[in-house]
Amino acid sequence: MNDAVLQLDPLRRLVLAYAKKPDRERYALVFALDARFADVIRSTSEILIGQMRLTWWRDILTKAVTERPTGEPLVALINQAEQKGADLSPLLHLLEGWEYLLEDFPWDDRQFDQYAEKRGGGLFSFASGGSSPLSVKQRKAAQAWALWDFARHCSDEKMRGQAFNKCIQLYSSDDPVSFDRSGRPLSIFCKLTQSDVKKGSLTADLYRPAIASKIIWHGVTGC
Repeated sequence: MNDAVLQLDPLRRLVLAYAKKPDRERYALVFALDARFADVIRSTSEILIGQMRLTWWRDILTKAVTERPTGEPLVALINQAEQKGADLSPLLHLLEGWEYLLEDFPWDDRQFDQYAEKRGGGLFSFASGGSSPLSVKQRKAAQAWALWDFARHCSDEKMRGQAFNKCIQLYSSDDPVSFDRSGRPLSIFCKLTQSDVKKGSLTADLYRPAIASKIIWHGVTGC
């Protein structure tokens, strides 16, 4: 898997470096699909076209390996994951989370909650391997991360504020969430989210040396 195939941003490439070797292909796939779905939303000006493009991916995730088209590197990675026994249903949830972005703004609480549950839960569940369900705290952390990431990329000021406020609410009464060593990339995401929650504002630039140092330190030590 090379960067040309995955098309990950620098943050996710750094986070991916702290996945254990046996888990790296799984993390790379879910990060790459999340980025691809984001690109569909970002580049779509007509809702119908966006729906058609995401429906194509839904078909990929629900068809048998022999019925999937060839020539798309991410489809090949999906095939490899499934052949190794991966459950693809969390990837469908991830897709369903992104489908909410095709709905008109503003959103109500139900839409925010469903988006966070589907996207955050789907990504964290697939990345963790699905050997056991996420705990209640891990599910809430996954939802908070999805809302935090939404807020970081949303151009609508009101929606951005609503998403971040809901993210803060999910973390306000909980102890820090924990993952085992195989979940280190997820705990990095949680650390970044919690850092912004504690200071009550979104970090303007995640590519500063100080942020990279925090990621590296947590990636190596878990602290």
